[in-house]
Amino acid sequence: MPKQSINMRLDKDLLNEAKKVLGQKGTTATVETALRNMINNRKAIEIFRKTSGKSKWEGFSDGRTED
Repeated sequence: MPKQSINMRLDKDLLNEAKKVLGQKGTTATVETALRNMINNRKAIEIFRKTSGKSKWEGFSDGRTED
């Protein structure tokens, strides 16, 4: 995938926290991981919205019953 050089002004505390949370060492890797996570989260939310309420829950499949 082609890369593009971009200058950004980032809050250092926010960037350092993101590095810790995402387990990244570099700024580029941190920003790319955060962007991928945001995109994946948005896609998951859209799938959830499209499928919400379209299936009926039939109970537990492992034989458990409610008592």
